[in-house]
Amino acid sequence: MQSHYVLPQLAVADRSFLPTLEAYTSAALDGNRVDLLLNGDEIFPAALEAIRSARETITYEQYFYEEGPIGLELAEALAERCRAGVRAHILLDGFGTLLIPAAYRDSMERAGCEVSTFRPLSPLVLLTPFGFGRGNNRSHRRILVVDGRVGFTGGVGVSPKWLGNGRKEGHWRQTDVRIEGPVVASLQGAFVENWLEATGNVLGGEPYFPPLSRRGSVFAQVVRSSPAGGSFSMYTMFLLAMSSARRSIYITNPYFLPTTG
Repeated sequence: MQSHYVLPQLAVADRSFLPTLEAYTSAALDGNRVDLLLNGDEIFPAALEAIRSARETITYEQYFYEEGPIGLELAEALAERCRAGVRAHILLDGFGTLLIPAAYRDSMERAGCEVSTFRPLSPLVLLTPFGFGRGNNRSHRRILVVDGRVGFTGGVGVSPKWLGNGRKEGHWRQTDVRIEGPVVASLQGAFVENWLEATGNVLGGEPYFPPLSRRGSVFAQVVRSSPAGGSFSMYTMFLLAMSSARRSIYITNPYFLPTTG
């Protein structure tokens, strides 16, 4: 990765701070509504409500999916919308969703949903612990976009491990976000990028990318990273944001692996 030797003398309050971030990330910022969803108690009901409200399209990408009540409920909700004529595209990672019951996938496909696998694993990779090379370059994206207007993302997987309030033994603590506004187009862009790789099909048009008006006053970005090599733009964004701080820095992230340099 290219080293960052010099950073500009910026402060978060400077008028040029946000345009600078936009320039390096190619991601819009202003005019969004963002709702924080804490743990499965809030994440899954909000996602299910959005799915059941879909009228034209659903795009859903998931890294981890296994058997359980929430997995069944999500599969049934997606299948019901497909039977109602909604175009749903479901992208499941080839490694993280190995444990999804075949019945879940079959029910969605029989209902007319398009279900595809991102980078399926070959038998050789399956016999090798954790996989090697490209077989271990997974998509950890968790994306749900409904009608191109409402989006969800975060780190939640589909499993009983994420149910509840995150305080019980064996349960995972998680924060996701529900977003509306211009930033949803960037989230949809992250989905269609992986869908194109997995299927060769290009999704587009107003059902997926409708005109998006301001929905709030929150500055938000979706900055994509690559499962193969990380993201130079995301790294630059973090450095710019932290170097421009004057009072405090808050970071929540399950992975923190700084370089030695």
